[in-house]
Amino acid sequence: LAHGVHDNGNFKVPEGLPNLATVLKDEGYTTGAFIGAFPLDARFGLGRGFDVYDQSYGSGTGLDFQFVERKAEAVVAAALAWLDGRAGPWFAWIHVFDPHQPYEPPAPYAARFKDDPYSGEVAYVDASLAKLFAYLDGSRQAASTVVVLTGDHGQSLGEHGETTHGYFAYNSTLRVPLILAGPGLKPGRVDGNVCHVDIFPTVCDLLGLPKPSFLQGLSLLPATKGRGLGDLAARPIYFESLYAYYRRGWAPLRGYIEGPKKFIDLPVAEAYDLGSDFAE
Repeated sequence: LAHGVHDNGNFKVPEGLPNLATVLKDEGYTTGAFIGAFPLDARFGLGRGFDVYDQSYGSGTGLDFQFVERKAEAVVAAALAWLDGRAGPWFAWIHVFDPHQPYEPPAPYAARFKDDPYSGEVAYVDASLAKLFAYLDGSRQAASTVVVLTGDHGQSLGEHGETTHGYFAYNSTLRVPLILAGPGLKPGRVDGNVCHVDIFPTVCDLLGLPKPSFLQGLSLLPATKGRGLGDLAARPIYFESLYAYYRRGWAPLRGYIEGPKKFIDLPVAEAYDLGSDFAE
């Protein structure tokens, strides 16, 4: 809520608001972003702090929920061209958009997943990102590189009558991957509720940098070290889904998750015990 951005396309990040790129740039990092589709266009204030903001994804279609995009392998290729031979610390934000409607995986994934093109696009992205990790291995940077892999939303794929995302806030779209890898991190799984605002302070801890005082999230590093969830376990996590409010005139959808409890604030409110009813 602090940045005031509630929906793609209708808001712009305020001038002067610091982000991970601005903080790392001040610490001497070279910064580059490689964008796969229009929702992350620099016109929305997302390019601040980046030396390079590569958004060569083409022109739009004008169709609702169908954004022009460039394929994951093209995004990764642009990032690799920027990384090749780069000296000194760097920060790369690599945005791939393929697992997004319409589902059109390229060959051979279209044939391999002909009955599940969404999974075909996920598999294609997986193969494209493999080239990035192969570069890190080949350049002997893998052991000294922090990697954060996450998504901004899931897809309902028909659950609760929603075929895509953005209208509701059930776990089918709200629960997303969050994978951390880096020096000192051992394979493991942390069970508990975390959120994207936790990524910024976690990266600071992993890089040994001071955490800015304005951050709202909590570092996940202690939990990854087996020290328990601590304050992570007790706090409520706020969520909202306002696409339909701003673009369709629906009621605003907001809510929170606190441990196993989930509350959705609507004209007909909903409450769930996720421990016994995760599918809601």
